[in-house]
Amino acid sequence: MKVSTWFIISLGAVYLLGFLVLCSALFRLQYEDTSEFKADLALQNTRRIRVPGLRGRILDRNGAILAECRPSHCIQCNVEEFQRRGSATNTVAAVEEAVDRLASELKLARPASLTHARIERHVKLSSAMPLMLWEDVSDETFARFAEHSDEYPGFDVSTRPERIYPCGRLAAHILGYTGRSRPDDADSAHFFEHDMRGREGVERYYNRFLTGVAGERRVRVDARGFRPTKQREAMMEDDMDADVAPSAGLDLQLTIDKDVQAVLEAQLDGLTGAGVVLDPRDGAIIAMASAPTFDPNDCVPRLTREVYATLTNAPAKRLQNRAISESYAPGSTFKPITALAALANGWLPDDEYSCQGVYTLGNLRLHCWDRWGHGPITLRTAIEKSCNTFFCNIGTAIGTNAVISAARAFGLGSVTGVDLGGETPGVVPDNEWKLSNFNERWYPGDTCQMSIGQGMLLVTPLQMAVVAAALANGGKIFTPYLFARTEGQPPPKPVRSVPFAREYITLVREGMRDVAEQGTGRRIRTRWEEAEPGTYKRRRFNLNVTCAGKTGTAELGRGSTKRKNTWVIAFAPFEKPTVAMAMIVERGESGGSTVAPRVHAVLAHMFGETEVAAARPQGGMLERGD
Repeated sequence: MKVSTWFIISLGAVYLLGFLVLCSALFRLQYEDTSEFKADLALQNTRRIRVPGLRGRILDRNGAILAECRPSHCIQCNVEEFQRRGSATNTVAAVEEAVDRLASELKLARPASLTHARIERHVKLSSAMPLMLWEDVSDETFARFAEHSDEYPGFDVSTRPERIYPCGRLAAHILGYTGRSRPDDADSAHFFEHDMRGREGVERYYNRFLTGVAGERRVRVDARGFRPTKQREAMMEDDMDADVAPSAGLDLQLTIDKDVQAVLEAQLDGLTGAGVVLDPRDGAIIAMASAPTFDPNDCVPRLTREVYATLTNAPAKRLQNRAISESYAPGSTFKPITALAALANGWLPDDEYSCQGVYTLGNLRLHCWDRWGHGPITLRTAIEKSCNTFFCNIGTAIGTNAVISAARAFGLGSVTGVDLGGETPGVVPDNEWKLSNFNERWYPGDTCQMSIGQGMLLVTPLQMAVVAAALANGGKIFTPYLFARTEGQPPPKPVRSVPFAREYITLVREGMRDVAEQGTGRRIRTRWEEAEPGTYKRRRFNLNVTCAGKTGTAELGRGSTKRKNTWVIAFAPFEKPTVAMAMIVERGESGGSTVAPRVHAVLAHMFGETEVAAARPQGGMLERGD
């Protein structure tokens, strides 16, 4: 059978066309798509590891270091060295056996977190990463391991940064602490080294500011996801991209003064309470303390369940920052606000009220601290003497709304906006609030109680420091802050001014100066020291500046549960104040005897004190009143 010429030509054309298509495909695969296949190969045999940047330091206003990073030695396991044939279970068993042997030789307890399930999860999901065993080992253990490292194949040491607080407990509630966690933006294509992240305080509030920019390193892996051993890795061609180095976070400078902070904390040592020192000219926080406190170093490298329990258990609640997150009845420290409300609503500076030692309103009987009564007194004297009946009378006379409006004008009942987080707004109660919370309407007796800082009125120490600052600077309300301004930044502006005439604020300020000079808060200005044991001779020390203040004692509970929270607000120097502060001590005796000497110690550190002529205190009057 003869084959036609055209058939042969057609068949040859088909073969030629197929050959050309094959050549085209081979060209595309070997040349044009090389980069794509190379990228796919890289995904198969490389792993990206996210490396956090070094965390920035925290400094006080003078540059003293409050928080920084130190090198921490860790022992880790390279699981690829323990690969076994068969299932991952064999590899897990080999790792466990090697870890137990190493722990015995180094005289270390096996980490409680290193469970069989954790090792298995690591082998299956993160085999390209070292398995962390012991963190922050001692120098002795580190040296012992390094000396015999050749005897421990498959194990290695690494050094990573760990947070340290050089001043220990100092400013713990301001600083907070850090923990380690996976970053929010870590994608599934990454492995990661755990980020150091702020958990409380400015460590948390300014976490993004302090956290550095993460870098990246790449490691080669085999088909099972393990890093090749050192011998095989040396034989593999290394054409991976260069590593990306991490960069450090920014240093955070605070407004606090380490030395003032230390004095404030020393005055609260062994007590339960809080204190805040502000600059009334702009709201900068010079010191803030809460007691009892804690050591943030106890939370490094991680906060254990046992330590967390000791920090949060009642009644100490050492982790709680009482300066901003605990609210108290302000007691008589609220009376300057009631006085301003009265002056703004028609009460005249020379109007007198006769204190008989008790104020009666229907069935309500409110006693003055002086049970004999102060007699006829004016508003300025009532502030000096802290007369309860006087302020109950003017509170009733001007009405509930006037007192509430004055309290809210000073920012009570709202958060101050401090850059710290965890702040509570307190309570400025009214009829609607009482109906909602107690299902009762407002009574005139509630107004009496609020006028003297008792009842349902609740404030934080920071809020009362803002009140003291506003009285010091003539009525301007600043947002308190911790982040120090950089050079050249404009000064903070007040968020508002209280709606009271300058002459009214001046009168109240003069009453508060009388409190510190000769009233219930004389110990704010004056310190008495025993000259000779067993005698009445005393040495007297006065602050080198004039000051003003107001004491307060808020009673809580009844019968066997009755207790007192004692207060002082103050500012100095009187003429041009640069410091305003508030301090509370729970379960004290009175503001004048418990808190005023402690406020004096803080102000004496800042302004100094001078011994004056020795004298005998008059009849124990220093112990009386608020």
